[in-house]
Amino acid sequence: MHRILPLALCLLLLSGLSGCHRDKVYRIGISQCSQDDWRTKMNDEINREIMLHKDAVVEIRSADDSSARQIDDIRYFVQNGFDILIVSPNEAAALTPVIDEVYKAGIPVVIFDRNINSRSYTARIGADDEGTGRAAARYAMHLLGGKARAIEISGLRGSTPAAARHRGFVRELESAGGTLLASAPGNWNKEDAVPVVDSLLSIHPETNLIYAHNDRMAIGASEVARRLGRDDIKIIGIDAAPDIGIRAVADGIIDATFLYPTEGHRLVRTALAILKHEPYERETILPVSSAVDRSNADILLRQNEMLKEETRKIELLKTRIDLFQAEYSAQKSLLYAGIAIILLLCGVGFLLLRAWWQHSRHQKELMQQNRLLEEERDKQKRLNEQLENATQSKLMFFTNVSHDLCTPLTLISEPVAQLAAADNLTPQQHTLMKIAEKNVRILRRLIDQILDFRKYENGKLEVHRSEVDFNQCIREWMESFHAVACKRGIKLELEAPAAGQSLPLAIDVEKIERVFFNLLSNALKYTPRNGSITVRCRCDARQLTFEVADTGEGISEHDIGNIFDRFYQADRIHPRGSGIGLSLAKAFVELHGGTISVESQLHKGARFTVTLPVRHVAPATTETGAEDVDSATGQHNVEAEFETIDDHTSFDADKPIILVIDDNRDIRLLIKELMSADYNILTASNGREGVRLAARYVPDLVICDVMMPVMDGLECCRRIKNELSTSHIPVLMLTACSMDEQRAQGYDSGADGYLSKPFSSAVLKSRCASLIANRKRIRELWSSSLPAGGRKQERPTSGPNAPAGDRTTNSTTASSPCSRRRWGMPT
Repeated sequence: MHRILPLALCLLLLSGLSGCHRDKVYRIGISQCSQDDWRTKMNDEINREIMLHKDAVVEIRSADDSSARQIDDIRYFVQNGFDILIVSPNEAAALTPVIDEVYKAGIPVVIFDRNINSRSYTARIGADDEGTGRAAARYAMHLLGGKARAIEISGLRGSTPAAARHRGFVRELESAGGTLLASAPGNWNKEDAVPVVDSLLSIHPETNLIYAHNDRMAIGASEVARRLGRDDIKIIGIDAAPDIGIRAVADGIIDATFLYPTEGHRLVRTALAILKHEPYERETILPVSSAVDRSNADILLRQNEMLKEETRKIELLKTRIDLFQAEYSAQKSLLYAGIAIILLLCGVGFLLLRAWWQHSRHQKELMQQNRLLEEERDKQKRLNEQLENATQSKLMFFTNVSHDLCTPLTLISEPVAQLAAADNLTPQQHTLMKIAEKNVRILRRLIDQILDFRKYENGKLEVHRSEVDFNQCIREWMESFHAVACKRGIKLELEAPAAGQSLPLAIDVEKIERVFFNLLSNALKYTPRNGSITVRCRCDARQLTFEVADTGEGISEHDIGNIFDRFYQADRIHPRGSGIGLSLAKAFVELHGGTISVESQLHKGARFTVTLPVRHVAPATTETGAEDVDSATGQHNVEAEFETIDDHTSFDADKPIILVIDDNRDIRLLIKELMSADYNILTASNGREGVRLAARYVPDLVICDVMMPVMDGLECCRRIKNELSTSHIPVLMLTACSMDEQRAQGYDSGADGYLSKPFSSAVLKSRCASLIANRKRIRELWSSSLPAGGRKQERPTSGPNAPAGDRTTNSTTASSPCSRRRWGMPT
């Protein structure tokens, strides 16, 4: 309802105001060639007629006998969008092209009085000029008794009325026995006609008749004749304009004039008929009028005066009517506007009342919702407090556990370090001790991170600044990673000031080193072989900036906003850390008053940028940055964490083959050291490589981790079991998760057994021996059930898939590329 009512009011207002709408007003442009008395009379008739048509207006422009000016007038009408043009051409040849152009442009054109040299017009209204010339000749012969010797003062050469009047006069005069002594143009003007008449009378003194094509030239000829004393010459004009021609006849200046019809009202009516698509005559030729002489001149003058008076009254009445019409329109508009305003006020009042009612109802609803929201807020507040308390309790628990782990870890680390450095260990024992020593250091670093993170959250983590040369420090830190990058086939570059250039500032060296270590170690973890890592360092008077950019896996848009959150891991399926490294790095940077940011695109690498403000401390407190390096992050630890273990495959023909698939190199090395005495060991770092090695070597047993990159253990097991050549191989899954759902997924994928991490070496050996023995018994049972003609196939001791060296045939433990041959199945 609140939408329909305003729409209805608007429609009502528009319908009311539509009463003020006027129909289309047509614009009529009239181009007169001159401003003589005859055209003045026509203009009066046009203005008198247009008062009777409210839907039209006219604009009259005079060219003053100039063809160029008349062309400009026509173009003015076209450019200003007049609906129709009425043109009296000054010269036919000059005006024809522009009228053709206007007509072809689609604008209606009405030609009157004079004509053009084409038919490019909508309608034409003109008098019978040739008939007028004949009538003048007949009147002259009657006036002079048939002995007329005449000279002719014609109009402008090139104008169609002048040519037609001359033609009609000459033909009628000569046919009646008269003589035309001479003909010369007077250009429709008295001033031009006077010297022409003077010259012609001196040449032809026998002249007794002067025939002028209009009254002005006739009056000029009369003045010349009277000046010469030639009162015997009869003078005839054409046009019979009241104020000039008829008045000259009444005053005896000329003897006669012929009425030339103006018909201004006919022009307006024809133009409106064309615009309104009503019937009209395309060619209208007005009939010849009678002569005006002394017998009727006074009557015509009185009629003209009466006509002028009536015209004045009509104009006065028209003005009053227009005034009344304007007042009526204004009052009607005010009435409609008042009605519309009243209706709008009523509508607004209704809407305000309805809005108040809705507001009251909404207020009640909002108050009720506010009460519910407040209750929900209090509930959420209690839950948040409980969650915060639980979180703090968990963090406190982890902190306490970390503190408790420090003591046994210290007691473990020192004996392990001493045993790893002992010289009397076997190579296997030395390798196992190296693995233990490395993971003790990693565990100690993780515990230190947790403790530092708790200190930061509790506001107890302090910054101990010392004045250092950052250029020297970053070069020393980079040295710790060159060996690791070289082993992994990664290009490591440093873009920094020259080695001798100093970048002094005060920082907590140990904390900034750990930030650098975290960023660069992450770049090494996620950058593939043949990738590159670039470290950039620049400094100005206000801040120091260093960047670590790599060409590794990159970070998705979904994860990039959360990587600095505590315990957040972008890779939730295959995590490679604790999730607090970057959070702690951000904490260290912020303690220095700096910022850390990241820019990355998936599969296009990442760039971490650290900005630190340049500060300085007193020289007395300055310490050497190299002396503060923590052993937990030194060069040895970097190499240990990224240590590469080469899996050398050397087969013993008397031992079964076990394929170990795990993304952790230490797990692969540990299993290899534990099992290499009794088995040939193959290793793979992910499921895809494991499937390839299983198809190539067809091992007796596969030990596979569940969570791995590229291809996880479940998919790897499923592919091994679905492949005909490897479907018989038992698969033992390793997992750190003891959930029944995950075990069920493993058994659905075809796994033969599960072993939880951390595992016992004795249990591992027992499970491996049991699974291999079970497959051996199945194979022997299948072989004993073969037909008498069947025989058991021997294992090949050579070929592309056989290990290096001679291998004897052993039906119980030997490995073969084809399971059907090993079990004696028919191929």
